[in-house]
Amino acid sequence: MTSASLMSVTAPLLLVLVGGLAALGAEPFLRRTAKHAWLPWIAAFFLVLAGLVQAFAVPGQLHGILAVDTPRLWLSMAVIGATLVSLGGLQQTLARDGYQGGEPYALTMFAAAGVLVMVLAADLLALFVGLEIASLSVYALVGLRRHNLESNEGLFKYFVMGAVFSAIFLYGAALTYGATGSTHFGQVALAGRQPLLIAGATLMAIGLLFKVGAVPFHFWSPDAYTGAPVAVTGFMGAVIKVGGFAALGAIWLNLAAALSSGASVVGVLPLDAVVNLSAEAAKVLHPLSVVFLVAGLASIIIGNLSALRQTAARRIVAFSSVAHAGYMLMALVIADDGGRLALGSLWYYLAGYAVATAGALTALAALSGANDEGDDLHHLAGQGRISPFHGLVLTVFIASFAGLPPTVGFLGKFLVFADLVAKDQLLVAIAAMIFAVIGAAYYLRLLVAIWAPKDKIPAVTAPDLLARWGLAAAAVTVVVLVAASDHLTRPGQSAGAPAVPAHAVK
Repeated sequence: MTSASLMSVTAPLLLVLVGGLAALGAEPFLRRTAKHAWLPWIAAFFLVLAGLVQAFAVPGQLHGILAVDTPRLWLSMAVIGATLVSLGGLQQTLARDGYQGGEPYALTMFAAAGVLVMVLAADLLALFVGLEIASLSVYALVGLRRHNLESNEGLFKYFVMGAVFSAIFLYGAALTYGATGSTHFGQVALAGRQPLLIAGATLMAIGLLFKVGAVPFHFWSPDAYTGAPVAVTGFMGAVIKVGGFAALGAIWLNLAAALSSGASVVGVLPLDAVVNLSAEAAKVLHPLSVVFLVAGLASIIIGNLSALRQTAARRIVAFSSVAHAGYMLMALVIADDGGRLALGSLWYYLAGYAVATAGALTALAALSGANDEGDDLHHLAGQGRISPFHGLVLTVFIASFAGLPPTVGFLGKFLVFADLVAKDQLLVAIAAMIFAVIGAAYYLRLLVAIWAPKDKIPAVTAPDLLARWGLAAAAVTVVVLVAASDHLTRPGQSAGAPAVPAHAVK
């Protein structure tokens, strides 16, 4: 990739950070009600500004540390959009519950900044810094309700296990540095150190599989999702998953290019590159590909079957997120004989899922009542009739989760399944498709509950203008993104050719 200016790469990230600092700086000078009236709008202003700047970012890389290309640009926009929607839901929840502080708005911005670093990272140290900034901020958000036992339990599990898997990731990064002599992505192993490189990549993959909530590292998800406020659950499920899968996909793509290139250095690789795997590289990567395949199938099966038994909306979404992590892992599988590796279906699925998740949980936060005590199916019954706007947008988001046309979720699943068939994994694609149909059952159950006839329940007043605007934009995006699929799934759209021999990357 060609070089890019400092401001072109970092301006959106800096604007999000400045927005968080502005919200944090203004917080002590505002009264409790004023905090929830002003701080979300301050943060939203900087997010909109960051989104506008990001849309005009020039593709390129910054000294091998950060990079911008077409998939990274779209994923960054998804992070900014999901954060904006979640801020509206957070404002509504905190104002309704009379939360005394305004720090959650700043923490949300800092978490978003950390995830943006993860998306843009082309270096392991930058990736780890972004991972920790995002994780530490989200830990605090999960534990907002300090006097709630479920919140304390969810925070404890997430924090302790998150620290363990961060250490595993860091150890993998250290092994990778020992194998290549560099922390940059796409470095070829020194003589005799290829096994060390594979070991490092495996440990980093394990650390990131925990962050995205894939089986068998999903055990924290239900408790953390249930303990956090519903709006925080939406932010966590949307934005952290983007960062985790962006990092996992980048590491996997660069590892494949490094093993296939036959050169001493691959360089900064755009995420829309197509790697033509050599036979030797396919043989080396095959065990790790099988890990992704097994973890993906297990996530789809366990996530969908577990969600069928849940009655609380947050736990349904928690196990649903495990299943969606499985679908996304399928995009990382390679054919047994190698062939081409391109991750366009992953980037597309990820961007659409982030927007739909943030929107769905923001809408559920509005319908769940004080302290989110009404997030079970019994209390949600009839809420769509009481608040038709929230019921309608929630229907759109749930349709996307279930993979129904004409939403981005339908096309995302189709692209992943088509990818599997092209890689001679027909039986895997059929199994994933069957469980996708099974998974639609609990989404349908949630929709039936929302639109069921019920006596009118008094609405709880709270600021909702930001939330309504965000929800409307997210619902439109979930449908409109179908028309933009070419921008994320078509390879070679980024400016600048990858610094890899032609036989390795097309």
